[in-house]
Amino acid sequence: MNQCSGHPVAAQVGPLAHAGNFSREVIKFGRSRLREQCYAWRRSAQQGSWNGRDCKVNGEPEFLLIDRKAIREILTLSLALETTEAALRKTSNGMAHQQIRRTLELPGATGSCLSLMYAALDDRPLFGAKVLSVFPDNFAHGLASHRGGVFLFDKDHGRPVALIDGGELTAWRTAAASAVATRVLSRLDSSTLTVLGYGEQARRHVAAIADIRPIHAIHVWGRDFAKAQRFAEEQSAAGFEAKAHRDPREAVRETDIICTTTSSETPVLFGEWLPPGVHVNAVGASVASCRELDLDCVRRAHIWVDYLPMALTAAGELIEAIETGMIGSDHIRGEVGDVLAGTKPGRSGGEQITLFRSLGVPAQDIELAYLVYTAARNAGLGTSIEFRL
Repeated sequence: MNQCSGHPVAAQVGPLAHAGNFSREVIKFGRSRLREQCYAWRRSAQQGSWNGRDCKVNGEPEFLLIDRKAIREILTLSLALETTEAALRKTSNGMAHQQIRRTLELPGATGSCLSLMYAALDDRPLFGAKVLSVFPDNFAHGLASHRGGVFLFDKDHGRPVALIDGGELTAWRTAAASAVATRVLSRLDSSTLTVLGYGEQARRHVAAIADIRPIHAIHVWGRDFAKAQRFAEEQSAAGFEAKAHRDPREAVRETDIICTTTSSETPVLFGEWLPPGVHVNAVGASVASCRELDLDCVRRAHIWVDYLPMALTAAGELIEAIETGMIGSDHIRGEVGDVLAGTKPGRSGGEQITLFRSLGVPAQDIELAYLVYTAARNAGLGTSIEFRL
């Protein structure tokens, strides 16, 4: 509890502090044998063993194609949170070997590109790469903005073993990373959430944030007010007190947590609007040419990132603030993985404004892909093909 403000500050939690939620989730999905086996799959992934299907081609594991439907049968929010937390820890403690995102700009809307991310983890027998096309305008056409796959290889001989829907994995891990960061950076009593944007990530962020904080009220803003209203109606039907706003400033006026999930080229959130004690998850802008935050947000906030090298090359507002001398590089407090490990502090007071600048970490994709691959093999999910390389 902050003695000046009276607000509970974020707990400095240990690993898997949310694991208690998992037993409740197993009960909730008790009718599904698949979901009841999630922890067994996790143990198999940790041990690098396969207890289910063991088909091989010339003595080597089969190649699996794993689509969105299979991923959704396998993953639960609790598993996504646990796996993403592990990846963030490995990013900060050196167990993840990765580089920054590589992009090839493409014609079209700002942010359109071919994206490549790759990583290897010390404690996993597989490594891999995610290749995605990113087309921000797809949302207006009812299509996913991120489309592609995660390609996994074994470490023994470098054989390809799986291709997994990369857009679906990205959707899971992005919201999960925000929730993990929110758990250590937001106030414990945070009960009001604002989402700027009304697409797939906005929906996933509502579910993820509500899982780790007692959210009862949701405010939403987007450039198309009719779509924002429909989003609010969906959330009301889900049991929240939800309201759509025409003015983004009104949407954030008295909120506890803000998630920016847009593909905007120009800021949608301004520092002068931020109420004391708010926590912000900025996730929509993944290339330096797009930005959801103005420089005043950067100046006012205590900032943590998922992967510092990525933030310093792809977070446009951070780059500009440093280059113009508004902030020094030490204004960025550190990586969330360090906060999780207890090697760096997180929130220190109830009035403090905190910001998690999420760019996406290759380790998150490979850690989650490995879990999905292990589970699919155990459960007989996915499509096996002969793919000899």
